[in-house]
Order: sequence, then structure tokens, then C-alpha cells
Amino acid sequence: MEKQKTPLLYLGGDIMTRGSNLARQEEYDKFIEANIPIDVYSPVMNKSINDKSNITEEENNHLAEKIVKADVERLWNSDYTVLCPEQSAIGTMCEMAILYAWKYMAEELMEIWKNTIKNFTDKNHKILPIDYDVLAHKLYDQITKIYHKKNYAHYFDIRTNHLNEKDWRRSFSINQFLYGIILAATADNTLHNSFDEIIPILQEQFKEKENEF
Repeated sequence: MEKQKTPLLYLGGDIMTRGSNLARQEEYDKFIEANIPIDVYSPVMNKSINDKSNITEEENNHLAEKIVKADVERLWNSDYTVLCPEQSAIGTMCEMAILYAWKYMAEELMEIWKNTIKNFTDKNHKILPIDYDVLAHKLYDQITKIYHKKNYAHYFDIRTNHLNEKDWRRSFSINQFLYGIILAATADNTLHNSFDEIIPILQEQFKEKENEF
């Protein structure tokens, strides 16, 4: 029996300031401590990009391309993502938009696929033999991979509360376009109030997976 591949998780958020850097490190450590059977990648751990002590001028002038190549490639291959898209974290907001775009594309292609399958069903709604070619198989595999990607987001701000506020008296409000993208791109259509809310969700999911075997 072929060994099942370990799921990949992308852990993203602001890493520019010392406080943010420490927060990302803490999140990474919490995942390791939670003992979830998942391969965690966090840009904060990628010293080839973030360790500026030994970087050359030439490498620094091509840092943007290097960051995009490393992070987007891992973002694409991940089965799970956990992002903290604070409005100060421009890169993470871009990643959230990328996830939304990929999911939007997948939903559109899945709709096309479902409509196509209808043409190969009999009056009892039984699917008739379909002549697939190699391209169709590869296309479908890629569509389902994107469609089933499980994305989660969290955003902590001390000013957040549940009181009724209006006009300029609002303590805090996230950009609504960003919020809409988060709701559309996440697996549970939720922006969690803290990172700690997500760990139990993933633990429960992997517990259910274990019970399937």
C-alpha cells in the first residue's frame, strides 16, 4: 500500500517587527507542541530569505522574486493555510487575495465540470462511461486539489469588542473588502479572534481522519 503523504500547512502573518516575528514563532511552536500530523511551513523559519546578516547586495536586489517564488509555491502546494491578515501585513493580505482567487477559479471550474457530467448521465441519473483523456484527468485533479484546500484566518486586535458603536466612535474596524475575501476564502467562513481558536479545529479534523482507518 502506498504511504499516505503528510498534509502540508502554510502559516502566514506579519514578520516585519520583533513583536510580530515572535508571534509567528510562537504560533509555529504551538503547532509543533499540538502534535498534529502535519508538515508546517512558516516564512519566519525560512532563514534563506529572512536572515539578512549574510545576504549580499545582489541577493538583496532580487529578494522580492525569491520571496514570491518560495511563499507562493508553498501556498499553492499546501493542504491547509492559517493566516493572520492584519492590515499592517501587506504580504499576508496579498496571500489571502491569492487564496480567494484560486478558490473562486476552482468554484467556476467545478461548476463547468458538474454541468459537463450531466451530459453523461442516463434518465436514472446514473453516470455513463466517459472517455477521459490524460489532460482531463490532470485538470480534474488540479481542480479538486484547489477546491478542497482548507484555509483559516485569525486576527487579534485589543480594540475589538462586542459593544454597539457608530461613526467615529468605532474602536476598530477591518477593511471590509479584505474581510469579505477572508469570509469567502476560509474553510469555515470565519475570521477567528485568536490563533488559539484554530488549533482545536485542526485537531478535531485529524482525529476524524484517524477514525476513518
